[in-house]
Amino acid sequence: MRHRLLAALLTAPLLFLAAPAAAASPQDGYAALGDSYAAGVAAGGYDPASGDCHRSAHGYPELWAAAQHPAEFVNATCNGATTEDVRRDQLPRVPAGATRITLTVGGNDLGFADGVVACLQPFSTDARCDRALDETDRRLREDLPGRLGTLYGELRTAAPAARVVVTGYPHLLHTGTICTIGTDARRARFNALTDRLDELIQQQAGKQGFEFADVRPAFAGHGVCSGGSQEWITRFVLTHLFESFHPTARGQADGYLPAVTAALGQSAAGLAGR
Repeated sequence: MRHRLLAALLTAPLLFLAAPAAAASPQDGYAALGDSYAAGVAAGGYDPASGDCHRSAHGYPELWAAAQHPAEFVNATCNGATTEDVRRDQLPRVPAGATRITLTVGGNDLGFADGVVACLQPFSTDARCDRALDETDRRLREDLPGRLGTLYGELRTAAPAARVVVTGYPHLLHTGTICTIGTDARRARFNALTDRLDELIQQQAGKQGFEFADVRPAFAGHGVCSGGSQEWITRFVLTHLFESFHPTARGQADGYLPAVTAALGQSAAGLAGR
């Protein structure tokens, strides 16, 4: 009995000293969620394993992770994703140790792709464009606020301690120039809807304490119809229509990445590696 008591007294301090080291191990995970603008569609360098999600090595999540080296990185972004797709398919993939999360979503809920087809093709008419954008406007007013609110609430519940950054969308179109892509009035209305979408995203994100990364300033002067190498948005890509009107690799690197980095900050692992 005396020997056992002595052994317990000798080992107790060792256990006491070992406990803080285990508790101090930092978790530093990054999860990227969202649609084609987060996946990097049109930026090239697609991961074959991502299939129809078309996740690109040049998308802002991959660029940020490559620069910051988080201890764990999950890229769940997918071409065509809506808020419901993120809730159902992507939220469950957020790792327990995630300290940073990015999210770009909302455009597909509004049918922006339908608006592009209706307004920007060479043979589109004002009447057809107006009908499509009227429907986009209705969804923006009636449907999307609740969908974003539900998604953001579930994301906060899933990762209560994470720093969450939601991004907006850039103006896809440059105005004030003569261009074969739609009329100037159609381009202006399209951009105005983007402004309202970004304002809604920022408003709903703020209710959960999320950061908002506004990419419009960086993309200013680089939309379709700005001219040649200045354009960071693809025009119609006939061989891969899904790439049409998405940021190029430069748009991801010089448009999205700086705004996301400023809002997201450097990872602990990235800082340690410098």
